[in-house]
Amino acid sequence: MIARMAGERTRRLGEAEHESRRLQPGERIDDWLVVRALGGGGFGAIYEVRHAATDQRAALKLLHAHLVKAPAIVARFDREATAIGRLRHPNVVELIAAGISEDGRPYMCMELLDGEDLAAVVERSGPLAAGAALAILEPLCAALAAAHEVGIVHRDVKASNVMICRPPAGAHGSRVVLLDFGIAKLSDAFVELTASHQSLGTPSCMAPEQVHGRPVDARTDVYGLGTLAFFLLTGQMPFWDSSLTMTQYLHLHARRPRVSVAAPVPARIDDVVARAMAIDPAERFTDPLSMLAAFRAALRDTAAIAAVEVADAAAILVAVRATAGGLDEAVLGDLEAVLPAAERALAAAGFALALDLGSRAVFARHACSGDDALVTALAVWDQLAARPHRDARVAIGICVHRAPATFQGAEIRAGTLLRPASWGIPDEIDGVWATCAVVGGAPHGTRLR
Repeated sequence: MIARMAGERTRRLGEAEHESRRLQPGERIDDWLVVRALGGGGFGAIYEVRHAATDQRAALKLLHAHLVKAPAIVARFDREATAIGRLRHPNVVELIAAGISEDGRPYMCMELLDGEDLAAVVERSGPLAAGAALAILEPLCAALAAAHEVGIVHRDVKASNVMICRPPAGAHGSRVVLLDFGIAKLSDAFVELTASHQSLGTPSCMAPEQVHGRPVDARTDVYGLGTLAFFLLTGQMPFWDSSLTMTQYLHLHARRPRVSVAAPVPARIDDVVARAMAIDPAERFTDPLSMLAAFRAALRDTAAIAAVEVADAAAILVAVRATAGGLDEAVLGDLEAVLPAAERALAAAGFALALDLGSRAVFARHACSGDDALVTALAVWDQLAARPHRDARVAIGICVHRAPATFQGAEIRAGTLLRPASWGIPDEIDGVWATCAVVGGAPHGTRLR
């Protein structure tokens, strides 16, 4: 749509090579008058505008001037306008108009939303209760199902692309709106956004087929919904690492973490999220509404186990990472072997898996002295050091911590043992460490080996 219009005005494009300047109130883009700047980013600026004739208010997204000669960027802009234009759904942002400005820049006008993006809501308020998460997933699943019906795969489902809109005066309940179809896949698109085998999406919530640059379908968005559900319920992404390569590795190979370890939800929710995030698309729910039905059913599993407060529980963190270079078969094989080997050794010592974050795992035990936990950690280190096919490019860190915790059965439900970031140790550790709660003195932990 916009790309075709831009092609008809190529003479204008050469005039837009300078960096964009911010438009001022009262300036005009076709029939729209600028009211104020709302924000922007690397691709364009967003303005509140009003229609010169009808006074209708809208949000106008305008491509930066220096990007109009970048075909891939213009294609992305065009794709977003085309996708939103096809959808008429109460939980998808509405497209009002699209065109080319006088200086040759593509723009689109969308409904003006009053609210806060979902990522900001969770950052400000913390994880959501299961019922509140369901209230957000329901309209999102409906919006994605409508998109899939007309051949659109969003492929960037994440909290920052969801707006929680404030209700109008006198109304009740927030409106949930899905945004940003800029990298959506259109079933009838003549040209894809990227060449074959290139990945496209947000690394922290990218499905394995996106990492590989393989074809995507509705199940790709189901994977995104799985990562979003995990984030809403726990306040953290299921997989994240400072290394992009490691983040991709986790999505491709790591065991899916359990929501119920980090949030007070029925254990059946673990199965729903794990299935939505299955590595093989064939093992996922076929569509968003099937996932939603399973999520609802899982919430009805309300059998409660009495919580027990433990004044001084012990935990052992095991972390693994690749230290340099790419992930060849030797590194991948070693990375995949470390945590299962650690889990077997720790289970023999009475420690149960409490938190699995892909490249890191926390194992806990009800009653265990600091000295006993240290002996166990050192023994596990020795076993891992002697593992077969050990690769020098794989680094292992082990840390012992003690703190109060709340258990349900053998599982921790609350306490700082579930939050290694609060243990006061470096973000990346090598060797065997103990926190100041185990070995007093050093506020940032003590390396023992």
